[in-house]
Amino acid sequence: MAYSPIDALSNPVRIKMLCCLSKKSRCVGELISICGLAQSAVSQHLIKLKKAGLVKARRSGKFIYYSLTDQKVAKVANQLNVYCKEVN
Repeated sequence: MAYSPIDALSNPVRIKMLCCLSKKSRCVGELISICGLAQSAVSQHLIKLKKAGLVKARRSGKFIYYSLTDQKVAKVANQLNVYCKEVN
């Protein structure tokens, strides 16, 4: 089942994850540390971002690294992150 990019961008945690991925590829363990969430929560967010076509995964040894599918996603995520901080 596809997941809409708009739905994926409607959650501040997913926006934060996209901002983190805009800098470099990261594995789940790194995202857990950055976001302060449980592994299961990070994995669920990544599944939604992947289904929306915003992130892709690649395996390197025993780790899976996630990165953005397009740098346009980084621009949108960073702008949404700034907006979210301004309104809170």
